[in-house]
Amino acid sequence: MPEPKEYDLLIVGAGPAGMFACYELVNKNPKLKIGLIDMGNRVEKRTSKDVMSGFGGAGTYSDGKLHFTPKLSHERAFDVITPDEYQTILDKVEVIFNDFGVNAETFPKNPEVVEEFESQAQRYEIELIVRKAKHVGTDNLKNVIKKIQDYLEAKKVDIITNTKVEDLIIENGKYKGLITDKGSFYSKKVLLCPGRIMARWLQEISNKHKIEYKYGMVEVGVRVEFPAGIMKKHADSLYEIVYKVRTNTYDDIVRTFCSCPNGLVATESYQNYVCVNGHSNSDHKSPNSNFAFVVEVNLTEPVENSIQYAQSIAQLASTIGGGKPIIQRLADLKKGRRSTWSRIKKSLITPSLTDVTPGDISMALPHRIVTDIIEGLERLDLVMPGINAGSTLLYAPEVKFRSSKIKTTKGMETVIKNIFVAGDGCGISGTITGAAATGIMAARGILGEY
Repeated sequence: MPEPKEYDLLIVGAGPAGMFACYELVNKNPKLKIGLIDMGNRVEKRTSKDVMSGFGGAGTYSDGKLHFTPKLSHERAFDVITPDEYQTILDKVEVIFNDFGVNAETFPKNPEVVEEFESQAQRYEIELIVRKAKHVGTDNLKNVIKKIQDYLEAKKVDIITNTKVEDLIIENGKYKGLITDKGSFYSKKVLLCPGRIMARWLQEISNKHKIEYKYGMVEVGVRVEFPAGIMKKHADSLYEIVYKVRTNTYDDIVRTFCSCPNGLVATESYQNYVCVNGHSNSDHKSPNSNFAFVVEVNLTEPVENSIQYAQSIAQLASTIGGGKPIIQRLADLKKGRRSTWSRIKKSLITPSLTDVTPGDISMALPHRIVTDIIEGLERLDLVMPGINAGSTLLYAPEVKFRSSKIKTTKGMETVIKNIFVAGDGCGISGTITGAAATGIMAARGILGEY
């Protein structure tokens, strides 16, 4: 049996956090011996079934939107870093992406039109959130990720794929290494950035080794699909449309995000359930557009585990859908009846995702969330006319897990010395660029700069 390998640093997860931490480290201290471990494949070997793991992380198969304004999920980092400092890191993330081939146009465009949208939203007590963004496209993003992978290997980073980390080796309260399904690895320090797919694992590890964290909120709802013309004016100026609407019955916040102009609805497969997402390819234009429409869920005592709550909803929806997402016309949802393929064919649009089960979303999602979605779309129609049409298609479940937020220093070190975290899996980011920024923060913490 070969001797276990020893490193200066092991990084768990080759998503944006792991990649950008590596980039920062190899450029500041080329002598570091780094092992980058991922449970999935190298990026060139990933398939459409490997959406959630592999080099590049879940973002590789996302819509390829990169955000560079510290709003929404970026704000989670403000517990440990000032917005101005964070913006500086976010600017560096943009430069690095550009260096590796991101040459997409920048949004928003047409400031006058954006002001018009903001003014209109304010009249109806709807909040429009405007962020600087670039749309790379799912197809182009994979090429960028491949260049980063090749760069890190050229810098002697040991990329270890198809290897699942099972536990930490901690002796007398001190970190020593990792236990994996391929044997043990040892290092002086470790950076845990396993992504959303392994957020629950990270929570279990934290419980076992007494790493402090607090539960985060989750977002539960649907993916909304409609004729592309309804959102065209918004997309041409903003590309990304983030509206926050407060509902009448429950006074809840429902918001749009992950808008995909001329995009496709896609399935995300987890271990025992499925969810939906959306993406847009840079060279393929669908006649439909889509966005997520979700309700913020932030549980308090006695049931604080919002992740488990959201997973139970996703599992129920998957059971009702026979292991597939559920699709329903908005008109059928409002009438309290399930959709059938014959009813869906009456819609103005053809579904972009057909490996689905026509059904009744109200059988899967809690009544409160269904009410919020119906009322939210009615309000949203005031600023996006046509979105509340009966032929609008809804896919469920759309669940965004905001992982338990692990307590860290500014340098992303946990309460256990030499154990660092970064990215979505530790609850401190929620986007590709946010994960990348926290990876750079962790790298600086590892180097002792913070």
